Amino acid sequence: MSVNFEPVCHRMEWLDPFYKKVWEKAFAEGIPISGTFELTPRCNFNCRMCYVHLKENQISKHGKELTADEWIRIAREAKKAGTAWLCITGGEPLLHPEFSKIWKELCQMGFFLTLQTNASLITEEIIKLFEQYPPRQVKITLYGTNDEVYESVCGIKKGFTNVNDGIHTLMSMKIPVTLVSTIIEQNEKDVQKMAFYAYLHHLPWVSTASVKGSKRYNGTDVSSIQVTDKLEQIWKNSVKGCFDEGKFYKKNQKPCTYCRDYRIGYWILWDGSMRFCSFMNEPSISVRDITFIKAWQQLLDYEEMLNWPEKCQICNAFSVCAKCAATVTNLKNKNHYCKIMQSEFNKIRKNGGKFYDN
Repeated sequence: MSVNFEPVCHRMEWLDPFYKKVWEKAFAEGIPISGTFELTPRCNFNCRMCYVHLKENQISKHGKELTADEWIRIAREAKKAGTAWLCITGGEPLLHPEFSKIWKELCQMGFFLTLQTNASLITEEIIKLFEQYPPRQVKITLYGTNDEVYESVCGIKKGFTNVNDGIHTLMSMKIPVTLVSTIIEQNEKDVQKMAFYAYLHHLPWVSTASVKGSKRYNGTDVSSIQVTDKLEQIWKNSVKGCFDEGKFYKKNQKPCTYCRDYRIGYWILWDGSMRFCSFMNEPSISVRDITFIKAWQQLLDYEEMLNWPEKCQICNAFSVCAKCAATVTNLKNKNHYCKIMQSEFNKIRKNGGKFYDN
């Protein structure tokens, strides 16, 4: 069985012609139709690649969690501004002290709700909650197919056992489940088994080896866990893809224009900061201090203001470099990335690849 690694953000859920029209109208008018509520940095896992998780005694050093009432107020304002789709994530969102209250209220407001969870905490209380207020879908992070791999990746005992139980519980409730896997060195050898697990359970599965670092909490270094050869191949394939398809990145298009949430989506962190990208450390527009719609307008202004670094603008490989604002900001070893992209660009051009400078 062959396994293709693909960045999760390249998988669009809304390419149905009807929904595509809806999203195109939202883009044209700058309507925040899609949002992510990152309820908490709390998590019962300690994954090596996580850029959100904080231990309980660390939370106060970085901010204050929004209460249920604050999330509900923000949600009402977001709905009024046009939000229809919400992803509820964390950390582990089920660990927010008032998760049930938040979930009930969001459901009663009529949002299309996706829950992103590790699925290890599907208790009787959660089962009863989802029987009354089922998610539109649940995205479950799958990091291996046995407890040993989970301990290596997530630092916990009986990880796969508990996740597997949670998956089967949700499936028995007829709740749509999608599996999402991040591939690092500690679970790379288990990839084929993860793919087979998804196949056996007839579940959609998305995997990525494109692990980004993050500027949050003063920076997260992922260089020691990246599957380097897979990551480099992803970079090279992206260059080849530009030549093969004749689709090149344009210097007059700013960083945010390559993000799927540009002008239509947002991310609200557990401390009330609104951003367009969860990997970045800016902007920090507080929806605690101002209304949602004012925060959204500030976010739109920020997206238009952000530009490429000068080094990128003068690079001869700019037009084939599959970068985004987060990639440029958070790459630990930018020189290594840039050298690979430039080398692949020059190699393909030397071999007759047709290139159109723009």
